[in-house]
Amino acid sequence: MLQSPFAAARYAAIVIDADSGRVIHENESTQRWYPASLTKVMTMYMTFAALESGDLKLTDTVYASKHAASMPSSKLGLRAGQSLTVEQAIMAVTTRSANDAAVVLAERLGGTESNFAAMMTQTAHRLGMSSSSFENASGLPNDGQISSARDLALLSAAVLRDFPQYYHYFSATEFRYKGRVMPNTNKILKTYPDADGFKTGFTCGSGYNLIASAKRNGHRIIGVLLGAHSSGERFEQMSNLLDMGFAKSGSSQLGEHISQLHDTAQLPPPFQLASNRCAGSAEQMGADSGSISRYEPIRINETPESKERRLLAANKPQPRNAGQSWNVSLGSFPRKIDADVNLQRVRNALGPLAKNGQPRIVKSKNKKGTVWLSQWTGLQQDDSRDFCRRLHGKNLDCSSFPQPKQTVAAAGNHGKTGHRNRSKS
Repeated sequence: MLQSPFAAARYAAIVIDADSGRVIHENESTQRWYPASLTKVMTMYMTFAALESGDLKLTDTVYASKHAASMPSSKLGLRAGQSLTVEQAIMAVTTRSANDAAVVLAERLGGTESNFAAMMTQTAHRLGMSSSSFENASGLPNDGQISSARDLALLSAAVLRDFPQYYHYFSATEFRYKGRVMPNTNKILKTYPDADGFKTGFTCGSGYNLIASAKRNGHRIIGVLLGAHSSGERFEQMSNLLDMGFAKSGSSQLGEHISQLHDTAQLPPPFQLASNRCAGSAEQMGADSGSISRYEPIRINETPESKERRLLAANKPQPRNAGQSWNVSLGSFPRKIDADVNLQRVRNALGPLAKNGQPRIVKSKNKKGTVWLSQWTGLQQDDSRDFCRRLHGKNLDCSSFPQPKQTVAAAGNHGKTGHRNRSKS
């Protein structure tokens, strides 16, 4: 018999109702997997716990050790001895998946990163994450750095339940640090109108991972996808998972509570990407780099909503030449993070209208000092009117005005950086 050059797509996924904890959909959700930078959600859970207990303050100064500064990308590029605030470190982790910032927080809370990792594992087991163990705070490759889709959904639900006051850090669209404006690497915040937070991750062993949380009409769901073969695939298939979640969450199709999903077998994590640029990493970790040359794409069933959105995107006409573009002003805020939160609130309120134009945040000054302006740019005049009509109906500020000829680059554009066998987003 001839062997197909394609391997069946293997991935792990789960969607849960965040309010009830009941399972809406799952596929191999208890299979052990390398979490990559999804590890940093646990690092943030531990940091939020320290803030809530008073052991840490957002304004505290933390310092980069030689160990933290030695972390590979993704990173801020901290030098040994360099300082930043706890809030800056949090923002660097949640928006840029900065490995050096994650280690700075780990060493502040645990003394050493290894001690902090032991604390992470202990906390994970307390939360019911029975398949999880941690060896570092970042998700960099390590045979002992293991979790599962179920465990990561439990963790995400715990963040929302235990520390809702800090969840907005996962919603921030960008991070400003030392004169640089760095966009959030999590494109689901832009591509899925109801999504408002959580984390991406990637290593050669894990594939492309994603946790996403979305809220529609006051109802929240959480999705976890592990093992996509490209960044684009993870965002597309997560959209399908979230659509499925909303379609089923209001019906009688919910399954058992997530805590009732038990490990069926203690199998080791798969090495997901064992070809092309990851072949060397695969051999180092004992995977057979020559056994798989090509992969079938992950195919999660589309709902009618998913199919409609995909067709609309494919057939969307080019913008008509209707003269000058229009912007809408969405409010002025004293802190950058407040403007970020407002933009996410607006995105949720707009629904499908959020597919038009581009969100941005502009730094400005007035008599009282620096302020941050939330705006939505690049609209047709009719679209700007529709925006404000929808937002006024939600009791949100909105006013439209013609777009100046010279504009600041939009804050919602998401970049990415990469490297071989490192933890990135």
